[in-house]
Formats: sequence, C-alpha cells, structure tokens
Amino acid sequence: MKKSILLICSYFVVFVVSAQSKFNPHEVFNPVFYPQNGNDFRSAGGEPGPRYWQNRSDYKINCTLDTLLNKVTGDVEITYTNNSPDNLKFLWLHVDQNIYKSTSRGTATTTQTGGRYANAAATNGHVIKSVSLEVDGKKINPEFIITDTRMQVWLPQALKASGNKAKLSISFEFTIPEYGTDRMGRLSTRNGVIYQLAQWYPRMAVYDDVQGWNILPYVGAGEFYLGYGDFDINITAPANLIVVSSGDLLNEKDVLTQTQQARLVNAQNSDKTVIIRSAEEVIDRRSRPTSSNLTWRFKMQNARDVAWAASRSFVWDAARINLPSGKKAIAMSVYPVESIKRDGWQRSTEMVKASVEHYSNKWFEYPYSSMVNVAGIVGGMEYPGIIFCSHSDTGADLWGVTDHEVGHIWFPMIVGSNERKYAWMDEGFTSFINTFSTKEFNKG
Repeated sequence: MKKSILLICSYFVVFVVSAQSKFNPHEVFNPVFYPQNGNDFRSAGGEPGPRYWQNRSDYKINCTLDTLLNKVTGDVEITYTNNSPDNLKFLWLHVDQNIYKSTSRGTATTTQTGGRYANAAATNGHVIKSVSLEVDGKKINPEFIITDTRMQVWLPQALKASGNKAKLSISFEFTIPEYGTDRMGRLSTRNGVIYQLAQWYPRMAVYDDVQGWNILPYVGAGEFYLGYGDFDINITAPANLIVVSSGDLLNEKDVLTQTQQARLVNAQNSDKTVIIRSAEEVIDRRSRPTSSNLTWRFKMQNARDVAWAASRSFVWDAARINLPSGKKAIAMSVYPVESIKRDGWQRSTEMVKASVEHYSNKWFEYPYSSMVNVAGIVGGMEYPGIIFCSHSDTGADLWGVTDHEVGHIWFPMIVGSNERKYAWMDEGFTSFINTFSTKEFNKG
C-alpha cells in the first residue's frame, strides 16, 4: 500500500514538473524561420529586392607588434557609408578584446563553465586611447560609451541616409592573450613564439533592414556578423619575423630576401608545393633582412574581416591554385619545424590547394587571390583569406580541420550570415560540403 501511494505520488510529481515546463520546440526550430513579408528591400523568400542595401565599412589599419610585451598598438581609420534609408544618430562597434577582461560577460559565463571558449587568464582588453570623427568635413572628438564588448559612438548630427559617409579614427592597444577563446593567441615553439591575431581591431557592427543595429555581445562561442569593405593593413614587427595576413602582400621587395621573392614567384606558377623558407633556414639569420623592424603591407578587398599571424619560427611554403575561370590564386602555409612529421604540416599547402579548387569548381569561385593556413595554438578557426589550425595535427586530422576551415570561406565569409545569432547555419553547411571534398581528396 505504501509502495503504491509512493508510486502514485512519483507519477504526480513528474506530471506536474512536465506540465510546468515552458519548453516549446517550435521556438527553437521555428517552421516559419523567415516570417517577414516581402517588401522593396527583401522578397518574402529573403532574396534582395529592388531597393536592397548594405552599409559599407572601409578600413585603414596601422599596427605594431611588440614581442617583448606581447602587445599590439595601432590605429584604425574607418570610412563608414550609410546606404540605408535611415538617418543614423550614433554608430556601434565591436571591441571583442574586452572579452578577456576579468569583468566581461564571457568571463562570467563561458570561463566559469570551461571548455574551448574559456579564457585562461585576463587582460586589460581593448584599451581605447582616442576617438575622432569627421562628418561633412568637420572633425570632432565624439562622446562614446563602451559596454563589455560593444562601443557606441554618438554623432553631433545624424549621418544622413542614402550614401553619406563618416570617417571614424580610433587609436587602440591590447595585450595578446596566451589562449584567446580558440580564436587567437600565443604558442611558444623551439624557435620562437607564434602569434595568431584575430578579432583584434575595433570593427563596425552591422546595421541592416531586419533589426537595425546588430549588437549581440561577444561571449566566446558566437563568432561575428560584419559588413563588407576594403582593407589596407600595415603591420610593423621585428625584422626576424615572417608575417602573413588576409589579403595580398604589396611590398615583398621590402620584407623578403631576393631568394624568397624568387621562390614566391615560382610558387605562383607551380602545382607542386614550393619551399619559400625551409626548416634549415629558420635558424639562419641570412633568411631575413638585417634591419631592426619591417612594415608589411597587405590589401584585402570586399571582405568582412582580416586576421594575421607572425613568428620567427615559421617554415613557409606555397603553391598555385587553379580557379575555374582561368584565374590563379596562391595557397600558402606557415608552421614551426615541430609540425613537420609523417603526413604533417609539410602537406598543408597541398590540402589548402585541393580544398579551394574543389569548392571553387563545385559551388562558387574563390573570390580572393591568396589563402593561408597558420599552425599555432588555435584548434581551428576561419577568417577571410586565412585560417588557423592546430600545430599538432597530422594526417586525416590535419586534412579535416584544414578542409573544414577553408570551407567556411564559402559560408559564412562569402554568404555573410550572422554567426553570432545563427552559428548552426555555417557549421551545418560547411560540414555538409566537407563530405564531397573529402571524398574527392581521398579519390573515393
């Protein structure tokens, strides 16, 4: 009798708990995912309408890498074009380095639970040293507010709609975290530290016709949602470092030896991997110019973002990418000597080349002229024209992570989805297309 009463009570408790649950699967997997009706800006299916618009952000960035303090100091000039039909009273930016502050939302959430996106140690985040604004030829120092990983800049008068521009200049600095939410960081190797720099400069938030300003904070797992623009990047670093970046290197004669310049030209015309800087040359001072510091100049066009890496430990190789239109691009890899193993990073460029060529032929032609794979502390992360993968990967693991991160160039870098809000989209699509590329690379 007591057992029966206890059993009945147990069922009652379970029923009550279940009845009180507010979980609604339709909210998570909404069958009406895009509920907006069609208008002049977007069709009911989400395609661009006759009056579709995107705001644009063009960047000029100058920065210096201090290898003694593990610090980046820089300034960014952003030319922001308001193509929307709205007059904007303020601008929003992302200052993602603030996630590494001890007081950040990321520290209070992700770090407490541990895992891939946890912060190993705190920094001072993005230290904003100055902000200036130019609108209609008038320069001012505007009011601004920084809240966690977001920065709001108030305009003295609204930035008018339909193509008007504002020029925003920001001086900043930050300490490079050792392990930065698996997006960036520092890896100590036998011949020097590998720096991987991402989400590193103040970046414009997206203003769109769906929800206006998109200003979800950065807490680690969500990546980003950014607009498109052109980038001019100047990176000053000690001369014994090799620097790679999103975009095209513009001044190879200033930063490479004559031997390296010749090898780079050979690589641009070779389907087989060409060594630009060998493992033996890593410890040979003659493999780098003799000056104290060098400035590397890069240009990236029509991209959402840029990232870069630097180290004196880099072995560097490259090969030509053949695109279906007849255009050529270049695949490159940089890695420490410790990554040269059986089926190790010496095969990375072969993998990058195969991956880019496959996706270009099957889906959409690769829009940039270089693709770089960087070995370092980051397990796997993608940015336009550059990917970061683990220095310890070999064989099928190296192919898997390289191919996956290269695949992300198609979604979300070309498509431009909101990763901070819908991360499952780019992961789902990329994992899907990886099955075809892997089958082709392994010849079935």
